[in-house]
Amino acid sequence: MKDGLKRAQKFYNTHNRLPIYINFGNKKVPIAEFQEIIAFQGMKINGYIGVRPVYITSDNINNPTVDNARINSIVSVLRSMGVNAYNMGLGPNTHIKVLQNTSVSKNALIVDIYGGADAGVIYEMGSSWYKLLKGNKKVFTLYWPPSKVITGLAFLERAHDDNYDPSSFTGLAHPDQYLKSNGYSYLYSNVLSTIVSNIFYQSTH
Repeated sequence: MKDGLKRAQKFYNTHNRLPIYINFGNKKVPIAEFQEIIAFQGMKINGYIGVRPVYITSDNINNPTVDNARINSIVSVLRSMGVNAYNMGLGPNTHIKVLQNTSVSKNALIVDIYGGADAGVIYEMGSSWYKLLKGNKKVFTLYWPPSKVITGLAFLERAHDDNYDPSSFTGLAHPDQYLKSNGYSYLYSNVLSTIVSNIFYQSTH
């Protein structure tokens, strides 16, 4: 156990994340199982603060089969890394429903996948109403290409299907800065390994 802990600690110090497995000869012990083993002996990986459970929602991007397969692929890899991850469904309101779901852990990481950048949704995330609903949960936004890139964007116009904001709302200036100033992180990617590593980082920080 001490040898495994030493190797896990070195990996964590180098990569700022846990390894997926700890190797003992030809046997691979999943990191979640290894942590349980060393915890019984009062040992832990220094600096590691634990993993938030991950709940993933998605907008309707391609079709239900493809969109669910995308979520399930991410969930599968995260679970192999020792993260409790769940598919919370598809649809335009799932990003709110997951926050209202009383079975969702209060310290959860919510990952919302969007096929487009919606100024109204981003603006909503900065509202006191949304933050009260979010509580201690953490929200991470994933924009799936060909969604508009918001990084460095001066103005994000109101979405064509926005039927929930007042007519006076025309869009949002500097949406990337707005998200960051309200404590949110986001990612623009369709590369599974990049997505998973970013979600894992968000779940452990």
